[in-house]
Amino acid sequence: MSEQPKKKGMNKWLIIILTVVVIAAIGGTAFALLKENNPMVMYMDAQKNTIDEQTERMAEYTEDQMELADRQMKEAYKSEGTVTMDMNFQGDQVQQVFPEVAMIQGVLSTVQLNLDSKYNPETKELYGGMDLQMQGSSLANGNFYQSEDTFAAQAPFVYDKYFAFGNDQLGDVLTKYTGSSEGLEELPNFAEYAQSQMTQEEAKEMLTEYAVALGKELKQDQFTLSEGEEFEGEKYDKVTIEISEKEAKQMLVTLLEKVKEDERIQDTLEQQAALQGNVEGVQMEDLQAELDKAIENIDKVKIPGGITGEAYIKDDLVAHQTWTMNIADDTDETIKVAISNDYMKDGEDKYTSTFDVNLSPDSKDESIAVKYEEKGEEKDKGLHVDYTIGVKSDFEQDNFTADLLLNTDYTNEGSKSDFELKLGGEAFEQQAMPAISGFINTTSKEDGDNKVNQKTDFGLNLSMDDPAMGNMSADLEFNFDNNLTFTDDLEFPALEENNTVQLMDVSDEEMMQIGQEVQMNFQEHLNSIMGGFGAGF
Repeated sequence: MSEQPKKKGMNKWLIIILTVVVIAAIGGTAFALLKENNPMVMYMDAQKNTIDEQTERMAEYTEDQMELADRQMKEAYKSEGTVTMDMNFQGDQVQQVFPEVAMIQGVLSTVQLNLDSKYNPETKELYGGMDLQMQGSSLANGNFYQSEDTFAAQAPFVYDKYFAFGNDQLGDVLTKYTGSSEGLEELPNFAEYAQSQMTQEEAKEMLTEYAVALGKELKQDQFTLSEGEEFEGEKYDKVTIEISEKEAKQMLVTLLEKVKEDERIQDTLEQQAALQGNVEGVQMEDLQAELDKAIENIDKVKIPGGITGEAYIKDDLVAHQTWTMNIADDTDETIKVAISNDYMKDGEDKYTSTFDVNLSPDSKDESIAVKYEEKGEEKDKGLHVDYTIGVKSDFEQDNFTADLLLNTDYTNEGSKSDFELKLGGEAFEQQAMPAISGFINTTSKEDGDNKVNQKTDFGLNLSMDDPAMGNMSADLEFNFDNNLTFTDDLEFPALEENNTVQLMDVSDEEMMQIGQEVQMNFQEHLNSIMGGFGAGF
């Protein structure tokens, strides 16, 4: 009995989320309709034109990276990369309180992490290696290898052999060495998982299927047209969409039934659960039962007044759009939901696009709002976009605002972004919060058909005025340089008796001896490092 209130709340929020999905699908629906002069066709065409114009503009700068990501799932490749970093502390009292800061900054500037990987989707093999170096000398190195049947890991700086077990022996290994498998029984094949991910095209097809299924629930008599309506001083053709409570519930049932029958979603949930070690957490029988229960209990969810949409159309584009509804459960607590989005053009080169969601309970003077805004302008060499992604809550006990501001320049070779996180409200006034800002720059250059160089620079700045320490700031920068080569000519580790310790076969005595050898090797390695860098410390 004690769990019942929680369950009701979860169901209500689930319905809110699903309803938002339904609304998004209505807006994105573009199924086959006769080109009649009616409000339904006018709205569908305008909405499709709006989505196409926005996605096509961005596709010019993201299409190559999406194709590269899809190619990495389907083709064999190897990569070699480096990660370097730098750090800079500044402040009135930093050097006095932390005299080691200068030394730490100097050490970190000489640290480099070397990474290499190999992936063969045909043989389902995956390899990953790392070598942490300072001033050109190795501090620690390790690698792992997985085939269709086996997983192995090695740390050469302390032991020269691989530790291996069968992918299906994970639970047995954990039980043997820790006493319990904690529900983990099998290690998924990561190469197989990578291949199973949907490509961008497959994801687009899936979304289209759902939009079509929901769109077929719409009827022409739900749409009405009013010409010459004024909105913020401009004249538009206004299309109003009225979806009754009964019709809205039927659309939710359609969505739930399609999810229930969609093997792609079931496979994805199973794979995610396996990767997270939650083998028993997501059983398809349980998921099917939950979906069946949600469908059976759909009448317990109330959408009084149904769903109302208003779209203001000009030049075959949806310039302004709002959706409103009230959602309640059997406790009669009502949540008001308001969704709006705008798409305004300023000539051919500038645009503003927004999407806002506002939730507020009818019984309390509270609300939570999520907003997304982008202001873009096409330049000679690319596209500049200013993003604002924010959350604002106004509760009786507390309130806060959080806005992420990004300024991004896109080109055909990559992007440069500056960001700043702004926090405000009572929730953040109780303690000193640092100002957070930074940058992310990426480039990708092809060298022939099968080689790509990728670079990512990430910087983070933290600054604050502390009453005791005065002004302080910390700058962190990470630089990633990666060379990717598509090739079938890959060499993977050969796991043989003379270079592998099979964890399920080794005895306790042998494992104890190995542990002692690892400790001895580690101490020798540590002494070597301290001796080599002693002068620097």
